[in-house]
Amino acid sequence: MKVKINKATKTVEQWIDDMARGQYGPLIKVWSGPKGTRRHLLKGFKAKRNHHFLSDGEYRAGIYYESLPHIIDYFEQFPLWDLELAIQIAHEMNIKYPMDRDGEAYVMSTDLLCREYDSNLNKVVKVARSYKPLDSLDFQSIHPLSLNRTLAKLELERRYYEAKQIRFELITDAHVSKNCAHNLKAHRVSAWFKDEFIQHERRFLDAFTDSWFANEALEVQVLLESIKLKLALPQEDLVALFQWGIWTHKIPADLEIKINPFRPLNFKEVE
Repeated sequence: MKVKINKATKTVEQWIDDMARGQYGPLIKVWSGPKGTRRHLLKGFKAKRNHHFLSDGEYRAGIYYESLPHIIDYFEQFPLWDLELAIQIAHEMNIKYPMDRDGEAYVMSTDLLCREYDSNLNKVVKVARSYKPLDSLDFQSIHPLSLNRTLAKLELERRYYEAKQIRFELITDAHVSKNCAHNLKAHRVSAWFKDEFIQHERRFLDAFTDSWFANEALEVQVLLESIKLKLALPQEDLVALFQWGIWTHKIPADLEIKINPFRPLNFKEVE
């Protein structure tokens, strides 16, 4: 069946017009999908706009990548806007390009297109990342036809970004766990009022780390209390600084273990 691109072209042209006006909108929004699916809005701290995520896994990935210091911002549900290139790659792979029953092409999208600072290259680069739950890649439980189709679309996506000279990565639950995302989300609120305490960041991080190494068995709240007089800061500032340290990864906590203020904090093992 011949691929029709009239509707898809209009969708892409409208998206490009919005981008040209500085109004980024994801290709698919949370209210666009079928009822009953789990979708999330996340107010972006770095991008200063609402992010649209179409699954729990994408939401966790969005929280995680926003927290990384080298990530500048990202665009979610980013379209593979070069339709001719995408269709050409599908033809070269000898696979069917995604389309509806009438042969109208869908516009494929990538879950996250990140802008980040690459310290090795000493410049800002783009990295495309697509999320898939591990279950969807399980060779033992997924029907071969369904799995092969999923892998083929991922390969099409990878080749598309390779042609655009953009690195492509597949991310799964193995990269961003539920506990990790939970910890980051629980401490993310500090990002919105960091200007109220950020001048004390270095002093706090040094004091907290020293206190932890002196007695790593102490509960988090006890550690904070132990440095309160030393830093001469109110309790709310100490809590905010602790939250900020977790959110920015400057406190090397093991994010795979849920953080509890009434229990000791686990630091990551140094490799």
